[in-house]
Amino acid sequence: MSCIFCQINQGALPAHALEVTEHTHAIMDKFPLSPGHIIVLSKTHASTVSALTSDERAALLDAGHRLSGALKKADDRIKDVHFLINDGPKANQHVPHVHLHIIPRYGWDLAKLPYRFMTRFANPLNYLLAEKRLSSWAVKIRNHLPNTM
Repeated sequence: MSCIFCQINQGALPAHALEVTEHTHAIMDKFPLSPGHIIVLSKTHASTVSALTSDERAALLDAGHRLSGALKKADDRIKDVHFLINDGPKANQHVPHVHLHIIPRYGWDLAKLPYRFMTRFANPLNYLLAEKRLSSWAVKIRNHLPNTM
């Protein structure tokens, strides 16, 4: 079991879980592009969207819809969200396991986004400050979701 997302799905690695369903597992992104960044993991190990069943693909988008609604309720500063799937290594997919990013947009964050994108894995402050922030976000978002865990 070398896939980091499979390890998270199986509980072998810690993550700030938000929602678990039959086909998906939503967690806080450990290296967020903006505050509140969520990742929805497919429970099936598949490297591309086309390798998922139609039910699994639908579940991914349904979870994204639910979670983005909860995210907006958790922080009224969030104006919109990006839904992002990097489908394959040439599309900047770092982990070969299908996952949907839900990236909150605040309206004032456009100038910061390219910097965050370029430094999200390299900036030690992102990691050092992450635990408390992720925990706080997870609680706020879960408060606006139906109980699915």
